[in-house]
Amino acid sequence: MQTLNRIPDWDYFSENLRNKLGYSDATLERTKSTYNDFVRNYCALEGGDAETAIIQGISKAGNAYEENEISKDKLVRIRRLAFRMLQLINDGEISWKRTPLYGRRFGSDSNETLLTAFTEAERNNHKHAKSIIKRDENIIRQFILYSERNGIDIVAVTVTDIIAFLSYMKTRRPAGIKSTASALKHFYQYCVERGLVNPEIIRAIKPWDTPHKRIYGVLSAKEKTDLIHAMDSDTEIGKRDKAIFMLAMDCGLRSSDICNLTLNEIDWRTASVNIVQKKTGNPLAVPFSTETGNALADYILNAREYSALPYVFLKKTYCDSAMTSALLCQRMKKLVEKAGIHHPASDKISMHTFRRSLGSEMIDSGESLEMVAQVLGHRDREATKGYISISERMLRKCPLDMPQLNKAEVNHDPNEV
Repeated sequence: MQTLNRIPDWDYFSENLRNKLGYSDATLERTKSTYNDFVRNYCALEGGDAETAIIQGISKAGNAYEENEISKDKLVRIRRLAFRMLQLINDGEISWKRTPLYGRRFGSDSNETLLTAFTEAERNNHKHAKSIIKRDENIIRQFILYSERNGIDIVAVTVTDIIAFLSYMKTRRPAGIKSTASALKHFYQYCVERGLVNPEIIRAIKPWDTPHKRIYGVLSAKEKTDLIHAMDSDTEIGKRDKAIFMLAMDCGLRSSDICNLTLNEIDWRTASVNIVQKKTGNPLAVPFSTETGNALADYILNAREYSALPYVFLKKTYCDSAMTSALLCQRMKKLVEKAGIHHPASDKISMHTFRRSLGSEMIDSGESLEMVAQVLGHRDREATKGYISISERMLRKCPLDMPQLNKAEVNHDPNEV
């Protein structure tokens, strides 16, 4: 039943955000800026009711994003804010319920049928992780919508069309251009196998697919120790961070698996965690050390507040909210700075660095690829081979002896200029 017939004013709205969702003063300050922008620029009432104005405002914000007038981050913030306002108008309450995918667009029936067949084939063939399949589906749908706007037949597509789309995506998602090229390659390999398109299309995608393998940085044993010492173990947040980072160092878990770790997935008798990996859907059992077990127990018994949520690690700022990968990366950045750890930006120091560090340490110690793959939860050895490239001990074995070079005598013309 509708409880408001007007757009909630900021004082009333912010009071609910603070009381119902536990928003801090800093978060409310950022939200106020989004609120003012949304109400002023997107929510013109024009004689309609508040609910209609907000729904139309969401649509207008989506159009602004499509026209490159606002960023995707701003669109997400506006949609989240608008959804909370609609909750307050219709229910008189605000909750943590997930924001719907407003205005999600789909392609024509024929193109969507082809996309569905492609994603089903990827799932059935088990070539890629679930997250990669979902990524491919989203990117190919963007390609379908782009093609339909520009009158392009995705089956009769040309090399020029592919390059134009990749150039278009490079301006919108420069950091994700490799993912875009990878998704297109997977899609058109499927189409080529079924004789739907010209095989030459794959050649247009290859240069964008960055075939070279970058070598990222790892953390030394001293840097890991410095990182742990930088945490204040007397505070609740410090106990939580210590348990998280020691678990990451010991087990090499992905940040998504750490965030989704539940209390019943910790086997205290065997000192191990037993999970189903979020990225691949494969089960994984990996042991942890006594020190890590002590840190986990200290957090759970002395710092983790009671919650109906099953997750081990909870946010401190918001009530009853699980940790997120974004927050883990934020904590990682702050602690690295506090510990005085310095790496060039090209090393890409992040939560995934613990995983790379564990893999490279195992390779350095002489462990087989099969063992490293088992500990990291890789489906096959191919995914593990990247860890060889960052093993200093094994790299030292690669250089070949160079024959003695004879110094050539070169006579220069004194008149040469």
